[in-house]
Amino acid sequence: MTTRTSPSPTHTAAAQRPVAPLVRVAYFWPVLAFSIACAVPLYLLSGSTGDYFAWQTGSALTAATLGAGYTAAVVMLSLTLLERDWVNARATLFAPAVLLGVMLVVTVLHWDEFPFGGAETGSGAYAWFWLGVHLVAPVLALVVWLRQRREPGTDGPPQAPMGPDVSIPTSIMGVVLVGLAVPLWVAPESMADHWVWPVTPLDARALSAWLFTFGVASFQAVWERDVRRLKAGFFTDVTLSTLGLIALVRYSDDVRWGSVLTWVYLVTLVCLLVAGLTGRFLALPQALAHGRGHR
Repeated sequence: MTTRTSPSPTHTAAAQRPVAPLVRVAYFWPVLAFSIACAVPLYLLSGSTGDYFAWQTGSALTAATLGAGYTAAVVMLSLTLLERDWVNARATLFAPAVLLGVMLVVTVLHWDEFPFGGAETGSGAYAWFWLGVHLVAPVLALVVWLRQRREPGTDGPPQAPMGPDVSIPTSIMGVVLVGLAVPLWVAPESMADHWVWPVTPLDARALSAWLFTFGVASFQAVWERDVRRLKAGFFTDVTLSTLGLIALVRYSDDVRWGSVLTWVYLVTLVCLLVAGLTGRFLALPQALAHGRGHR
């Protein structure tokens, strides 16, 4: 009589590295809650940021645009929380960490414009809440990333390799987004006279932080080389571009329609929308099974 033995671990495929519970509990969930706390007053109460947000934005259009970004972050984090494998979730660790770090610098550079002296008011309390999150979150991102690295398993090869038809436009999008972000950051006063709508220096740098983050995320997408790993990012692009376009229509009287930058910005939003919809189609299970890899 012979006995059947289990295959040796050396002959079995290595398991995918899971998302560590600490990453979910200590980073994804808190950042999701913070994003919601920013999205609601910025997008729904765009004209009342002096009462319900960390600072008084120079215009309601600025508030709505920032709110579109935070709403997109809500979508990204919500979808990422459904992922089990780290390789499909790691972009959602790095992109918010970049934004939170840059926004901390924005806060320090424009300290006098935040109502820290009025902690008893709604905006003053929010300003301290804002500062606390931006001080803690980047450090927390590093801590949970170091913990995640110790999680057993492997990331595995790309499930849906990204071809040049996706990587080249994504790279170009990254260059355009960073190209818009840099002058807003370096010369916010000068850009205030040329941007798509009138902005204060603080608003300009806050917008720059978002543009830079999405640019970096585009480069990370090319580095990942896997359409499947970017499913949450595709929905994020669609959300940001759709809400950004709605904000332009909603506050069209504030838009400098005769400016070249306005049309560059408009085309960028449309391209983000197309890229998000196209990428989401490529990440569908049916598409993955036909020429883009397998699930």
